[in-house]
Amino acid sequence: IRHVKGQELNIQFTNNIGQESIIHWHGLIVPPEMDGHPKDAISSGSYNYHFKLDQRAGTYWYHPHPHRITGEQVYRGLAGFFIIDDEEEKALNLPDGDYEIPLVIQDRRVNERGEVIYNPSMPERMMTGFLGDTILINGAPSPYHQVEPGVYRLRVLNGSNARIYNVAFQDDLSFMVIGTDGGLLPEAIETNELLMAPGERADILVDFSGLKKKSIQLISKPFDVPSGGGMMGMQNMMGSSGPEQGTGFDLMEFRIDGESKQESMPLPSQLSESTFPEASSADRTRSIRLDMQMMNGHTINGRQFEMERVDERVEQGSTEIWEFINNSNVPHPMHVHAVQFKVLDRSGNRGLTPTETGWKDTVLVMPGETVRVIMSFNAPKGLYVFHCHNLEHEDNGMMANLEII
Repeated sequence: IRHVKGQELNIQFTNNIGQESIIHWHGLIVPPEMDGHPKDAISSGSYNYHFKLDQRAGTYWYHPHPHRITGEQVYRGLAGFFIIDDEEEKALNLPDGDYEIPLVIQDRRVNERGEVIYNPSMPERMMTGFLGDTILINGAPSPYHQVEPGVYRLRVLNGSNARIYNVAFQDDLSFMVIGTDGGLLPEAIETNELLMAPGERADILVDFSGLKKKSIQLISKPFDVPSGGGMMGMQNMMGSSGPEQGTGFDLMEFRIDGESKQESMPLPSQLSESTFPEASSADRTRSIRLDMQMMNGHTINGRQFEMERVDERVEQGSTEIWEFINNSNVPHPMHVHAVQFKVLDRSGNRGLTPTETGWKDTVLVMPGETVRVIMSFNAPKGLYVFHCHNLEHEDNGMMANLEII
C-alpha cells in the first residue's frame, strides 16, 4: 500500500480466513478504534477503517493483531508494506522507480514435500519463538535481482516472527542508512552491517558501481546473543529445529549488468528536520520489566496480557521516558503502538545502531540490557497496546494495555 501524507483513507477489511482477525497499521499513529487492538478482532464480516495519514514519509507495514494467533497469521502471509511519501522526502531526489526496491525478509520452516509449516512447540512459544530453516525475500527462496552499476534504495523490513538478522553485503561493501522505522534520519550514516529485529525497518542506499565482480550477495552475518549463549543452548535442549538465533545466512543475490542510466544525485548533508524531545523535558520515567516466569512464560512488569485491563495510563500530550529492562535470557524487540520514539541509550557496550539515531517504534532489548526511549503521547485518547514483537512471545501473553487519558 502506498499513499501520500495528508490523504484520507478508507479501507475495508473483510475476514474470510476462518479465524478471528484484525489489522494493525504498524508505525502509523491513528485513533484507537483504527489501530487494530485485539479486542476489535472480527471472526467474519468486515471492519471499516477510516483515518488521515498525518505521518511523515517512511517505510511502515501492516499485519494482523488477534490475540494468541498473530504469529500464525503473519507467518502464513497476512502482512505487507505501507509506504508513505511526502514533500520533504521528494525534494531529496532519492532513487525511485526501478531503483527503489522494498525487501521483506522472512524465515520459514519447510518440510521434505516443500510445504511451509507452522507448528511451534510450547518451548518455542515460551522461549525462542518460531525460527525457520529457509530464508525468503519477498516470498521467494534464494532470489536474485538484476541491477545496473548504480545507486539503489532498498527498503528493508524484518517481517520474521522471531529471527533477528545482521544485514550486510558480501566483502563488507558499505552502504548508507538514510531511514528507519519512522522515516528519514537527520543525516545519512555509513555502515557495513545492521542488526534488525522483527518489526524493524531500515532504508538504505547501496552503490553497485565500481565493483569488480558481476554479482554480490546480501547476507545476514553471524552475531552473538548475550548471556553467554544461554539462549542457543536452551534452544537446542528444548527441541527447536530451526537454525539458532545468530546463525549467518545468504539472503539474496544482486546481479550487476549493463550501464547505469541514472543522473548523478549527491546526497545532501541533512536529510530531514527532526526535533527529538530532550530527556530533561520528560514528565516522568517508567520502568518496564521484561521477565521470564517458569509457569507463565514471558511477562511485562510481572503480568501477562488481559484484554481489558489497563496496565499503564499516560496523559495525552505528555512526554515520558520508558526503561525497558530485560531480565530474561532471550532478546525482546519491544514495539509501542500510537507513538514514534527516540532511543536515548542502552546499558552495556553494544551501543546504538545507525537506525537508532532516528524515529523508532520497535527497539531490540538484548538479555541483560536496559534500553531507554523517550516519546510524546499525542495520539487520540483511548486504549492501545505495547508488546514484544517476537510474535510467539506476543501470542503467549507478552503484551500490555496502554491507555492515553
